[in-house]
Amino acid sequence: MEPCPLQKQIEISNDTIASLRERVRRMEGKLNDPTLPEERKREMSLELMEITKLLETNEEQLKKLHKENSKSFAVAACLFFICFLVYGLYVLVNGV
Repeated sequence: MEPCPLQKQIEISNDTIASLRERVRRMEGKLNDPTLPEERKREMSLELMEITKLLETNEEQLKKLHKENSKSFAVAACLFFICFLVYGLYVLVNGV
């Protein structure tokens, strides 16, 4: 069974965040290298800032997706409760 589109988006966001965190970690390690030319350090620090912004954006998107997923679960739980309530009333009224 294939996951619903929302679950798939959450998985994609999680994978993206993990890869961005790994990339940030590697770049920070390279920036600490004393043999790296100063111009390359500036380029890498700018790239690191952009990646950090992208990471923050993806984390915010993931929070929104989790919130949306919670709403979907709440709707399903309400429907289950309503069905159970209707069945209980049916049994109570008809004495089955």
